[in-house]
Amino acid sequence: MGKIIVSVHSTLDGVFTEPHGDENNFTSWAMPGITDSWNDILTMVQQAEAILMGRVTYEGLSQAWPYMEGDFADAMNNTPKYVATRNMNIREVYWGDYSSTISLLAGDLSQNIAKLKNKIQGDIMVTASSSLVQSLINAKLADEISMIIHPVILGSGKRYLDNITARNDLKLLNTQIYETSGSMKLDYEVMGTVSGL
Repeated sequence: MGKIIVSVHSTLDGVFTEPHGDENNFTSWAMPGITDSWNDILTMVQQAEAILMGRVTYEGLSQAWPYMEGDFADAMNNTPKYVATRNMNIREVYWGDYSSTISLLAGDLSQNIAKLKNKIQGDIMVTASSSLVQSLINAKLADEISMIIHPVILGSGKRYLDNITARNDLKLLNTQIYETSGSMKLDYEVMGTVSGL
C-alpha cells in the first residue's frame, strides 16, 4: 500500500508563493531554507517510489526538470510521475526525454488515488500542487505532511492549505531545525486517512 507524503515550503503565515502580483516567484524568501534543507529534500525525492502532482505544477516542472542535470534532476526525471487532473480534455502528458516515466490520472480523484495507492508499494511524494493537496486532505487520502516553514511573514500570497473543509488532526513524527536559515521541517501523520480501495 502506497503512502502519500505531501511536501511543501511555506512561510510562517502559510504562504507558498510570493506576495500578490508575484505569486510564481518564491525564491526571495525560500532560497535560504531550500539551500539549508537541500540534502533532506533530495533524500525524500530519491526514496520516493512515485511523484504525484497537479496539472499546474506539472506544467511548470515539465518545462524545466527534463533538461537539468545532477542528483536532484536524476531523481525527478527517473522516478515514475503521475499527474492528477479533473480536466478530461487533457489526453497526454510529457516529460522531455523521460516521457515513459509520466502518466495521466484524469477524472475522479478519489478513485484514481485509491488505485495508485494500491499499485505503489512505497512513498508517493506530492510536490507543491496546492489545489490537489487540499482535495487529497479533504478526501482523507493524504497520509503525511512534510512542511518546511521559513522564518518570514508575507501577509499576502497564495496559502497552501486554503479550502480545507473539515478538521484534520495531525501527529508530529519528526522535527528538523536548519540553523543557518532559521527554517524548520515538520513532519506530520494525518490521522484518519482512508486506505486504498
